[in-house]
Amino acid sequence: MKFMPHRPRAAEFLIALLAWTMLAATEGAAAAESLPVIAHRVTLEFDVAAHSVQVLDEMDVPPGLAYLRLGDGFNLESIMGTDMAMLDPQVVVHPEEDENGPYQRLDSSAMGGFLLLKYSGTFHQPTDDVVFSRETVGAEITATIGPEGIYMSSGSEWLAGNPESLATFDVTVTTPLEFEPVTQGRRLDHTPAGDVLHTRWQAVHPSDGLNLIANRFVVHELELAGGIVCYTYFLDDDPTLRATYEERTAAYLEMYAKMIGPYPYAKFATVENWFPTGYGMPSYTLLGGQVLRLPFIPYTSFGHEICHNWWGNSVFVDSSEGNWCEGLTVYCADYHYKELESAAAAREYRRNLLKDYAGYVQDPDKDFPLSEFMSRHSGATRAIGYGKSMMVFHMIDRLVGHDAFLAALRTVAAEHQYLPASWGDFLTAFGAAGGQDLASFRPQWLERTGAPSLALEDVAFADDQVSFTLRQSEPTYILDVPVVVGGPAGDQEHVLRVTDAVTPFVLKASGATRISVDPDCHLFRRLDPAEIEPTLRQVFAHDDVAFTTGEANPAAREFAEAFTETDDPVFSTDETLPAAAGAGVMINPSAAAAKRLLPEGLYVSGATVVLDGKRYDLGQVDLAFAVADPDQPGRTLLLVYSRSPRRLAGLANRLSHYGKYSWLVLPSGRGKVERGNWPAGASPLAAQRP
Repeated sequence: MKFMPHRPRAAEFLIALLAWTMLAATEGAAAAESLPVIAHRVTLEFDVAAHSVQVLDEMDVPPGLAYLRLGDGFNLESIMGTDMAMLDPQVVVHPEEDENGPYQRLDSSAMGGFLLLKYSGTFHQPTDDVVFSRETVGAEITATIGPEGIYMSSGSEWLAGNPESLATFDVTVTTPLEFEPVTQGRRLDHTPAGDVLHTRWQAVHPSDGLNLIANRFVVHELELAGGIVCYTYFLDDDPTLRATYEERTAAYLEMYAKMIGPYPYAKFATVENWFPTGYGMPSYTLLGGQVLRLPFIPYTSFGHEICHNWWGNSVFVDSSEGNWCEGLTVYCADYHYKELESAAAAREYRRNLLKDYAGYVQDPDKDFPLSEFMSRHSGATRAIGYGKSMMVFHMIDRLVGHDAFLAALRTVAAEHQYLPASWGDFLTAFGAAGGQDLASFRPQWLERTGAPSLALEDVAFADDQVSFTLRQSEPTYILDVPVVVGGPAGDQEHVLRVTDAVTPFVLKASGATRISVDPDCHLFRRLDPAEIEPTLRQVFAHDDVAFTTGEANPAAREFAEAFTETDDPVFSTDETLPAAAGAGVMINPSAAAAKRLLPEGLYVSGATVVLDGKRYDLGQVDLAFAVADPDQPGRTLLLVYSRSPRRLAGLANRLSHYGKYSWLVLPSGRGKVERGNWPAGASPLAAQRP
């Protein structure tokens, strides 16, 4: 079993922490049968002025663990082993490095079952330039301590552990009096003492890492049904915002308890971060302040983070077959909310995932099988690890039936609580619940790269039937293809099994006048280019973007540098784009350069914009829209209009949140961003009776 190293999972948000009590021996027994469990009893003392932490970790280490890892940034001051014997760090500690970076290797096989580690570290990472959005993941902050806040990620390996083990935690924290710490598990103590605050946190269930954050929080708590405590840790007191998150917390906990099973923790806390994050930890979520206050977040991404308390935080990822939990969390959260909204909203969500794949995974070198997905760090990894994965769960849902699908989820959640689960565990549960043979799913959806492409050919309508041929790309897949035939009596869906490259069909359909293949995007497939309208995503997806402007404006170059995250973008002021560029961005283009690029319904003249009959003033708004390059088929152009140098310089990061749209009208202040999509072209997977 390959156990995935623990770190906060981003996405639209994700994971990190756990715990210990005297009950761990009984409540953690099931996990201990699968993986060894280290028990930590930790004392932390922070000095924010010195950016430092002192750590005393009393550990019970189970037999069989050959070594422990401790972060490279810590100074080991003393090691005490079994029988209180002092051990020489120079003998039992060795510097090592692997794909995760440098670390200190402790030879635990020579230390016995008890260890007392004393060590310290100094950490201060700048957070001013951290970027976190759907399209962009910036540099990850692993540990930082200072007057602006404390953040200790499990990714910094600030507690000694082993990738093939779990751990429980009993943590006592000393911080400046005004700093409120929060971590996973139950808070047992909260005692001011002079100019410091002592808190103690304990959780009974084994996990794969611990994160801790502290800041000048305004803390509120509310007991929910079942005794679960709902906390808010906000940097400013905001009763309206607090009430919104309390209400949504209660609603999501009830939703997922019915869908998956009982909530696995004693509390849930919503924690505001001072730099951009979107992380789901066991029993809490850590959201950047700007994201926290976006009006749609409590109804969308916030639920995704709560859902992670089942998938990823209490059912762990056995990564030997890839990381399944991002796709499943999207299916149970983001996509499920669209299903609750309407069938049309759910269809558009699936279509957007297929557009993501078509846009970000054009280069075969960026493709990889789901069995190799660990975490997202780019548009391509997100399109596969989140989007393709979600579509695989959707296809299984349609194959086995929704009731059987949910029953299988409950089975996995119950049988693997506080234990790792693999794709194979899910496929076994789905097959058993639905009475289906899912043998073909693993090789074609988990172990292969790519996606099938479909074509509709040789369509012929007769009075009582329609004949046609379905062609798929090679190597072929075993596909259940939805085909919708319409006529005077309405539409009828047929699900056709396709296994060969070319398969002819004849369907009985009296008076049929139209046919379409997978019109609702139920299959994970590569969309035909004609099915996709120009979007900002098609520009973000390219590494070789060129920029041009029709004016001498330093802010335009700042925009290009922020867009590409480089100091040397391909940039010109003569309004020409190199033919070799994969995509182009035209910043405040001249009227002559933009004239033939304006789509129908869009008019730009001076400071006036008219879009679908609505007038805007470029003094008050910025405009961005994507169009197909008429001179270079397959290339997308992004036109950006901003009359404010200050707004233009910061616009690139703002656009990164809206990649799925064709056009944006962005207000100068905090107002609502208006957005939409141009109509897609006629689908080659549809035909009408002449």
